Amino acid sequence: MSIAVDDEDIQAFLVESYDNLDRIEQDILALEAASIDQGTLTRLYRSLHTIKGNCGFLPFPKVEAIAHAGESLLGRLRDNSLEITPQVTALLLQTADELRQLLREIEATGQEAETDYSTLIKMLEAVQDGSSSQAADDLLDLKLTTSLEENFEGFQLKLNPSEESEIATSTIRVNVELLDQVMALVEELVLARNQVVSFSDALDNSAFTGVCQRLDLITSDLQEGIMRTRMQPMSTIFQRFPRVVRDLAIAHQKQVQIWIEGAETELDRSLIEHIKDPLTHLIRNCIDHGIEPPDVRVAQGKPPEGQLSIRAFHEQGKVNLEIRDDGKGIDPERLKQRSQQLGILSSAQAEALSDLEAFNLMFLPGFSTAEHVTNLSGRGVGMDVVQSNLERVNGTIEVRSQVNFGTTFRIKIPLTLAIVSALLISSGDERFAIAQTNIQELVRLEGQQIAQIETLYDVPVYRLRETLLPLVYLNSVLQLTDTVAASEVVYLMVIQADEYQFGVVVDAIDDVQEIVVKPLEKQLKDLAVYAGATILGDGQIALILDAVGLARQSGVIAQFQKHLSAPAIAAEDLDKQLILLIEGPQASRMGIPMLTAERLETFSFSNVERVGNQELVRYRDRILPLIDLHRAFGSSVPEREDLSVVVVALSEGSSVGIVVDRVLDIVEDSLSFNGAATRPGIDFCANIQAQVTEMLDIHAIVEIVNPHLLRQAG
Repeated sequence: MSIAVDDEDIQAFLVESYDNLDRIEQDILALEAASIDQGTLTRLYRSLHTIKGNCGFLPFPKVEAIAHAGESLLGRLRDNSLEITPQVTALLLQTADELRQLLREIEATGQEAETDYSTLIKMLEAVQDGSSSQAADDLLDLKLTTSLEENFEGFQLKLNPSEESEIATSTIRVNVELLDQVMALVEELVLARNQVVSFSDALDNSAFTGVCQRLDLITSDLQEGIMRTRMQPMSTIFQRFPRVVRDLAIAHQKQVQIWIEGAETELDRSLIEHIKDPLTHLIRNCIDHGIEPPDVRVAQGKPPEGQLSIRAFHEQGKVNLEIRDDGKGIDPERLKQRSQQLGILSSAQAEALSDLEAFNLMFLPGFSTAEHVTNLSGRGVGMDVVQSNLERVNGTIEVRSQVNFGTTFRIKIPLTLAIVSALLISSGDERFAIAQTNIQELVRLEGQQIAQIETLYDVPVYRLRETLLPLVYLNSVLQLTDTVAASEVVYLMVIQADEYQFGVVVDAIDDVQEIVVKPLEKQLKDLAVYAGATILGDGQIALILDAVGLARQSGVIAQFQKHLSAPAIAAEDLDKQLILLIEGPQASRMGIPMLTAERLETFSFSNVERVGNQELVRYRDRILPLIDLHRAFGSSVPEREDLSVVVVALSEGSSVGIVVDRVLDIVEDSLSFNGAATRPGIDFCANIQAQVTEMLDIHAIVEIVNPHLLRQAG
């Protein structure tokens, strides 16, 4: 399968081809002046070969055919089986002229002209075979200008050498090293800008402030412009994968169809070089280990042709890459067994691993599930290199797989490593920076909100809306001075890393600033919590936190997920969850799972309105129906000045407020069935904290009081 051609691909082809043609004409004239020169011949051959090779991915067969014929003639000159003569030189120049004319047609219309170039190709073939010397002489005598159309059927010359291509004159080719040097200067300019702006903040001088603002704007525009020159589409590496897949499929006697999406997604050229080999290795693994032979697939009810998809897209300031196959998948139990055979883990350690942790075993050095070494795999070298290469550019990789349904590798890498927008924070007496792309939101806790931080499975957690957020105390992970305990305000950074969210507790949130990322020296490179260092505007050095490394170093995510998903948890622990305990009618003790409770609210009775028999209250941007438990259980409703309300979701986008007498506590306990329901509106009875607790059936309660609300929710 070939990648769809767009205008940018054609433009890039034309720019490079015009450049090559200019060199080709100069080298042909140099050959005529100096006879055979191997260096010039090699350069001339390479230029023509590049034009031909680029046509392999574009629908320009005439350009490819002419370039191929000219390349063959040059090959005869290179091996000294043909002499350079005025006739040969004239024919090569004519070849360059016709190629240029074809390029101009493509530039104007997007496609090749209908002109027949078979006569030119036959002449090139005849001259290299040495069978048409007289024809070559005639070609030279006619000087290739006035009577080509009369002597060679199908030839048309509309060619004016003085005319310049718009594409050729509007673009220039710049050495990559020069771009890197300019980028380095921009990085230093950004550092100087940050320092000047910090001086401006300390001085009360409006004129100086105006100059600083202008400097800030110009620096930002310059930085953005330079960054654009370094960006390249993923198609520069994607275009080679169809051939790789074809060859590997043939070698393994498999049928594989490749799908490519997002080839236009752009990435810094320096990062493209780093991910080229990891992507190739993952594709090899998908074909070697994942996709089954046709007969096996048919026996499993699958089509004989395996599907391999490669997708690239931008998300949250990063480039996301997905390599997915529909093969046999990866069995986590097989990985655990193999880790024991290789002596990597003990039996107890392997048994305690979750599936996600088992998948990560693939990235250990020397780990392989292959029983036999092939020319593609089995040596245990590759997947660890894939991970290390990605981590070198602050990238991450994760595996999702299901037996018999396939495997997906997900890679996330930053758009660039040079200059990033970062949040500056403080913990203890130190300042740090963290890339804004990792931060989902910032949360400030004070007063009673701080008291809502609980401990679940030995992990501090905070319920942020409907999400239970494990917390990492930065001063604890980095072994800094603990000032959070005595603080009246707690700041949380909600971080997204490895598909998980967690909160990082810091002392203070300072500012947002564009920073220049400087790599750490070799003595510090093994510290996974740091992604680099930067110089702040006041001249101080700040370490840049690595979100993924921070999650791994703290162990909070792994521990939290292990308790939530590991099969080794005891049955009584598996059902443990947070339960809201309330006091209901007749002072009965009742419970509601916190997973179903959106929020706890208090409303003044004066704000309650009645429509028919339904009580309503304005809640945020909606109208919230109220259900009083006294009415649901047939008892008289007491007079209240304030209402304690548990907001419960009936369905997506629909909620109801349960009015309770009093909120008793939020506890963590097992929700095992200890007794049947005693009355309508109760789901079952549970033994919570050694007391009988009636667990509410919210839908049944709503059905009793106002079933119309359920029909609306449905």
